[in-house]
Amino acid sequence: MGGHLILNTTTMNPMPTPTIDQELAALHAGKTSATCAKIVALYGPLVKSACRRVLRDDGLAEDAAQETFVLLMKKAKSLPPSTSLAGWLYHAACRTALNHQRTAMRRRVRENSVEAMNQMIPDTQPNLWTEIEPHLDDAMLALPERQRDLVVQCYFQNQSQRSAAAALGCSESVVSRELSAAIEGLRQFITKRRVVVSSVALTGLLSTHAASASMTGSAVMVSAMMSATTSASLMAALIQSKLVLAAVAVVGTATVATVGYQQMTSPTRPATSQAVKPNNAVSSVNTSINVTFSDHKSAAGNASWRGKWDASFRFTSAMALNERKKQVLLESDPDLRYALLQKMGVLLSRAAFDDLIAKDLDASVAPWRDPFAVLANRTEMFDHYLMAWSNEDPLAALNWVTAQPDGGLGMRKQLLYALEARQLQPETLREWINSLTVKSMQEEAIIALESIGNPSSLIARMGTGGNEGFLVDLAMLNNGQGLDWTAFGAKLAAGKSAIVARAMRLVLKGDIAKPQLDQMIRQLAQSPDVNIRVGAPAILRAARGDAGVDYPHALQLAAMCDQAGMSNFSSSIFQGWAVADPSAAMQYAGGLRDLASMREVIAALPTLPDEATMLSWMTGTPTKAQDIALSALYGRSTNGPFDQLQKIMESTSIMDQVEAALEVMRMVPLSQAPAAAEWIKQLPESEDRQLLSRALTRRLATVDPQATLELVQSSGLQGQDYEETLTQAVTQFAAQNDLAKSTQFIKQITDPQMHDKALGQLAMVKFPGHPQDAYAYLQTHAQLDWQASALRMLSDLYYNKLGNIDANAAEILKLDLPRLGPDVALRASKLCKIWVDHQVPLNVPLTWTQQLPASMGRDARLQLARNQQLKPATVEQYQAWTQAATISVDERNQLLKVLSKRVDGQAAR
Repeated sequence: MGGHLILNTTTMNPMPTPTIDQELAALHAGKTSATCAKIVALYGPLVKSACRRVLRDDGLAEDAAQETFVLLMKKAKSLPPSTSLAGWLYHAACRTALNHQRTAMRRRVRENSVEAMNQMIPDTQPNLWTEIEPHLDDAMLALPERQRDLVVQCYFQNQSQRSAAAALGCSESVVSRELSAAIEGLRQFITKRRVVVSSVALTGLLSTHAASASMTGSAVMVSAMMSATTSASLMAALIQSKLVLAAVAVVGTATVATVGYQQMTSPTRPATSQAVKPNNAVSSVNTSINVTFSDHKSAAGNASWRGKWDASFRFTSAMALNERKKQVLLESDPDLRYALLQKMGVLLSRAAFDDLIAKDLDASVAPWRDPFAVLANRTEMFDHYLMAWSNEDPLAALNWVTAQPDGGLGMRKQLLYALEARQLQPETLREWINSLTVKSMQEEAIIALESIGNPSSLIARMGTGGNEGFLVDLAMLNNGQGLDWTAFGAKLAAGKSAIVARAMRLVLKGDIAKPQLDQMIRQLAQSPDVNIRVGAPAILRAARGDAGVDYPHALQLAAMCDQAGMSNFSSSIFQGWAVADPSAAMQYAGGLRDLASMREVIAALPTLPDEATMLSWMTGTPTKAQDIALSALYGRSTNGPFDQLQKIMESTSIMDQVEAALEVMRMVPLSQAPAAAEWIKQLPESEDRQLLSRALTRRLATVDPQATLELVQSSGLQGQDYEETLTQAVTQFAAQNDLAKSTQFIKQITDPQMHDKALGQLAMVKFPGHPQDAYAYLQTHAQLDWQASALRMLSDLYYNKLGNIDANAAEILKLDLPRLGPDVALRASKLCKIWVDHQVPLNVPLTWTQQLPASMGRDARLQLARNQQLKPATVEQYQAWTQAATISVDERNQLLKVLSKRVDGQAAR
């Protein structure tokens, strides 16, 4: 749960005194080159494999392995005779490699090298081993020491259980039992990382891959080991062997490797002795890094506060896939974009790729598109390529998606598309299903196969605890052809509101005949869930444009259903209302002064009214609403925003042209923002021009950050307005440009606080999945306190979309929070909301807030309780947690008062 790992720690039977490791005993007696050579020969592949899994680079792995063996020579005499040398070396190798990884990341950041960053992403397509590999060492380090040592001996080094038992001085049955517990612990850990693997398969993969690396520098490694002494520094031994590692940071006579090993194996970490100066903590020319940063600890000096959250961060294969998708989506050159797809293994033909471009279905970022909209929906946008590939070779596309980290989700979407397009015959699909090796995928594919020509099989499965969403998607293929709508509605009515909402979206998107939809509505009206029973029928009838519907009430019900997690159907209701009674719809939207709703109504009108008719519909509404309605009407009747805005300024029916134009600027489609900017530029210099410029800048920044700067400069904006515009533009600029150009871009921001805010946004965009790289970058470039920028980055929704929320929460606790002030509570509250939105039980983020400094944790919990976006079920969980939590009486009373008001308000609605 959350960042807390629960492994199978079956109580171990006491074991007899183990035998002394022969190689370790030889080192105790006095090192010789023969002893060192034997140790390297025996354990070199084990050590290097562990290092390579972390570093993903043979050269760095070789260096880290050498450092591990040198560390052994320094520590050998202090190790107890009963130490498992294989287990100790494996543990030390992991820790040493992690230190090298952090140092290498910082070096890449100092070099500002995008190409170097891309080296962190593996080139190979993930298979089961590459899925397991990123999580293996974390899982191993979470095992009890004895279980870990046994796995190393029996599976990494392929020793027999008999020899392992002899080494431990116990029976083989004990070893067998401990190994079974260890494998199950590893399997559970890896399964929680969304990689499904059986114990048998995991055992085979460990034996085959876990220690398969070959050592290429054994002679030099032995020399380095012989050069090491218990008094000499590890760096001196490496220098003597002529393998100086630039990644090692030395403080006094200690090394980062030694310090890191001691810190990582210690249950608690001491506070650093002094604070770090943000502007010069990392130098682009100095090869040593301050230990404060390499330990990732707070710069709080002797602060008494110390929070702790047990979570670790890994750049997973799922993140690597996301990075590759982003690289494709943000590449504007079609030839390069196609080459990237081919490199990923998406082998659609060039003709199909060009056809997507011709139909404007290509997922690339055109000059007018919002990069963040693309990235936020990268899975859906990338699907265009997969669907085009499926049109040519459906089985090849299916095989590709099932091999990816999100294989289950990808397979369901790809399978739905292939079935709806009738690309697969049942016999072909059956043969493909038999080739699947993942049981969960096979089971879902069988469900899809059975549903072909027999939708009733889906209805029978609904409510049995399976994938309800997938069942609904299958049922609605080809507009629910052959479906028993009464039985379907009855099963929905007895189920979850979120699944009902899914079915409603599909129904409204499709072309369902009225009698069939009425059958479903009648069943929904009998649901025990009030949101389904009352809300769903009213919303569906209103969205269909039925006469006699209470549309304002339907909109209120839609808002309540949205609060309950059933999505927002207000747009569909306004569109239906426009068909049923356009005058009443415009009257209501006008009372709200809601341009977006007015546009929905006007867009749904079969024929456009003239100005006089529109104004008659708007009788009794505020003048501003009438002006906005006319501006929306002009938007549909003219060619683009330039003509629309010109007509607004020339209109005698609009009372306040500037106010109407401001609404257009705030809602202008992204593709038309540059045209709106050109219209503003032809206006004379005035306060009105500045107002219009400010209103447009957020949307224009999405399209063209540099054009945004030119607009505000030509309009005479200065000071805070100018700085805020730059901040809006930097995120979009960073999404479209490399690190060096982005860093140069933000140098135009003169206010230090605004600069660092933009810097945090830039780091968020450029280092997803690499928080340590982001820290190094922030330390190098921040003008004020780099940790404030880090806090904003770690708590941002975009940065947490990749997962690892609990690891980001752990990173926040390592910052000097008391120094960062009130912003901590606000950011912590936002992170908690993100956490909950990712389907994590509420008690996890609330427990995390108790690790914050006391007053900050209290304020964060109060701000979260006041968050109006919390769903009713979450509020109820919050009440239960508050009653049981170890908090002060005053805080408990205050929280319960706030939460009770929320519950009472929801009940009244």
